[in-house]
Amino acid sequence: MGRHDLVSSLILFFIGLFIVFYSPQYGLGSAGTPGSGFMPFLTGLVICSFSIITFLRAFLNKSVGVEKIWAKIKFRKLIFTIMMLIVYTLLLEKIGFIICTFFLILMLVRYVGSQNWFTSILSGSLGSILSYLLFETWLKAQLPKGILGF
Repeated sequence: MGRHDLVSSLILFFIGLFIVFYSPQYGLGSAGTPGSGFMPFLTGLVICSFSIITFLRAFLNKSVGVEKIWAKIKFRKLIFTIMMLIVYTLLLEKIGFIICTFFLILMLVRYVGSQNWFTSILSGSLGSILSYLLFETWLKAQLPKGILGF
């Protein structure tokens, strides 16, 4: 942490503050019936909170050690994840939400998360079914039906 964290946390704080001040014009509503400005307002508060924490940590930490930000990143897994997300978005309308989400989670858990096949298939199945139930059934969102019709 250091000078860069001080500067970036200040910039993010003012972005969050901007969101907090301008989101009420879209209507906050209440916790039971939130308006369209409710989520941006909460997001602005979270941004402000995390930027204050980052600023304080950078300000109070006087160590000079510089951490290499890209040192621990596995670029093959990063590129694989990006490619899987691109394929997911290209096939989502044609194949459907459940199948695409199953294969996305399966591939990410198997190859990026380095899990065995059983865990990967279980994660893909549960993730796709539970997210379908959450968005389609509970939240009444319209998800792409695809070739199976559900």
